[in-house]
Amino acid sequence: MFALATASSAMDTITSSRGEGDRQASLTDVGIRQQYFAAPSVPTSFLDYLDDFVEDCVTSYETRGPATLMPLVVQQREGAQALIEGSQLPRNRLRLLRAAGRLSGLVGYMAVNLGDFQLSRAYCAEAFAIAVAVEDSDLAAWVRGTESLCAYYAGDYRSALARAREGQTFAAGGPQAIRLAVNGEARALGRLGDREGVREAVGRAFDLAERADLPEGMSACLSFGAYSLARIAANAATAHVGTGDTELVHRYAQTASSTPGADRSPWSDALIALDVATALTAGKDPDPEHSATLGLQALTRAGATPIESIRQRGRELARRTAPWRTLPAVAELAEASQALIRRGPR
Repeated sequence: MFALATASSAMDTITSSRGEGDRQASLTDVGIRQQYFAAPSVPTSFLDYLDDFVEDCVTSYETRGPATLMPLVVQQREGAQALIEGSQLPRNRLRLLRAAGRLSGLVGYMAVNLGDFQLSRAYCAEAFAIAVAVEDSDLAAWVRGTESLCAYYAGDYRSALARAREGQTFAAGGPQAIRLAVNGEARALGRLGDREGVREAVGRAFDLAERADLPEGMSACLSFGAYSLARIAANAATAHVGTGDTELVHRYAQTASSTPGADRSPWSDALIALDVATALTAGKDPDPEHSATLGLQALTRAGATPIESIRQRGRELARRTAPWRTLPAVAELAEASQALIRRGPR
């Protein structure tokens, strides 16, 4: 069995002949076939394959999207469960369980992006239970961060804050503490109107970043590792939208956008633009026409069926610009926001 790392040329051939949308399906098929040879104990090569499969999902998520990718991850998770229920060597069982926990976590995260919050909560509960069972504190912290994300987009900001703070007990100041502070705590506090709380959480995230080994550019939103500087700044901008601190929104959005490599993240690019556009509707001198124009550009890039975060922010921007609906750009934004389709049930 060849690991994914040694099969890149073969996968390139598959991609060119079948198209990018079928690439992950091909990887899933490989995993299913390997399960036939995995009894009575999972070989190390298959565990390596699962780790590579997870990493491939993380790095290619924004180009494939949750609607295409999530069913394949669910299928892989079901296959791993069949092996978990069999006889395994202790060391292999531990790795298998950790891989299963990450697969469940991926589904939980993707379900948020599809707007299916109930499904997200179910898979996150499973991922967290596995993380605790195998004493994987980093995964446990990551799952609490994803549960916080789910609660945030479900509109339950107090639960989002509580989940993020609980996650900090598992993160113990490590890489996950950055995400929990700026994506979980700061953004929830912003929605709750706690301006000082937002500033403290954002400052803490940047302080933690100074002591961490951060990736370059805009780190993958689905990553199990540390946030990059660009993603920290992008989340800080979102948090300050909630408190109406327009100057800080612009400052952090500029930091996020100007970071080398950050433009490779199309979803983040659209979200940053929507945050800036929303900030332009606040303060003593709002600029609704520029705001609506920026929003329209972002929604156009996102397409008709964007992820839940883009859909919600687009509609929020339309609500904030509604008082200026006589402006052509504002009227066009309102129409575009109404056309946004949620990909999954709430």
